[in-house]
Amino acid sequence: MFEVRNGIHIVIVLYIMICLVLWHFKPKMMFKGSHMKQFGIGENKSVFNYQITIIILAILMFYIFEISWLKRNNFL
Repeated sequence: MFEVRNGIHIVIVLYIMICLVLWHFKPKMMFKGSHMKQFGIGENKSVFNYQITIIILAILMFYIFEISWLKRNNFL
């Protein structure tokens, strides 16, 4: 029915851990105090807000996983 590759579970756990660490430390480029900054350019806004950052992180992590999986299984 639905097949999951062997290493994807590690990637998912790593992704969740990175998201939680970002949320815990709340970098100043993404947060103002305890609130997230709005997306945009200008005062009290950020191009690197939390939602955009974790979406890009998920895409990059999956892409890197797929390339490494293809190389390990001699498809590249």
